[in-house]
Amino acid sequence: MKREFPEGFWWGSATSSTQLEGAASEGGKGKNIWDHWYEVEPGRFFDGVGPEQTSGFYHRYREDIALMKEIGHNTYRFSISWSRLIPGGEGPVNEEAATFYGNVIDELLKQGIEPFVTLYHFDMPKEMQDQGGFENRRVAEAFARYAKICFERYGDRVKKWFTFNEPIVPVEGGYLYDFHYPNIVDGKKASQVAYHTMIASALAISEYRKVGDGKIGIILNLTPSYPRSDHPADVKASRIADLFFNRSFL
Repeated sequence: MKREFPEGFWWGSATSSTQLEGAASEGGKGKNIWDHWYEVEPGRFFDGVGPEQTSGFYHRYREDIALMKEIGHNTYRFSISWSRLIPGGEGPVNEEAATFYGNVIDELLKQGIEPFVTLYHFDMPKEMQDQGGFENRRVAEAFARYAKICFERYGDRVKKWFTFNEPIVPVEGGYLYDFHYPNIVDGKKASQVAYHTMIASALAISEYRKVGDGKIGIILNLTPSYPRSDHPADVKASRIADLFFNRSFL
């Protein structure tokens, strides 16, 4: 039986730069928190595979995009690595990285695949994390500058942008449950990181409104919260969980 997607249906894949690119120390790339964490605790990475290896997209993107075309993709969402494009998170653009991402975008368009671009997929530059990451409002402002550079460089070809992928995950993993760097378990800091993440998203969207003519949003993974009973304390706990994990981002 032949089945077809309805008209206008987006069929594709989504990846993050650190999971996919490899070449973590090539092409002028700066260090991000995953590069650092792998150096100090490689045993926390599945099968010991770190950011230098991964899927090798940095060198094989044309081959990989051809495979996307072969299986019928009409869109592909990837993330730009802040630490590759702007080593350290601030300062001059790494032109080798800028060319790489431009080439990826051009290759996608050549194959009839629309690029969807995520600005942040869990990969804080190490120097920004040393300043506190999104605990620090200044890092949110640096993120907005990075976003503006991306819009200026690629906005003529990219019309679908996302500020953050699943922003609750670095909050949970990095500041509550110890499955992401910086491995801090501190509810107050977790709330601060969540708040400044949303400030960073808003600042980036504001920058896009000045120069962009496409669409921009955020990718949320929502976790519905239900009380385990009708007891008022359980109902209250469910409400607090919903506020923190869902509505604060919505």
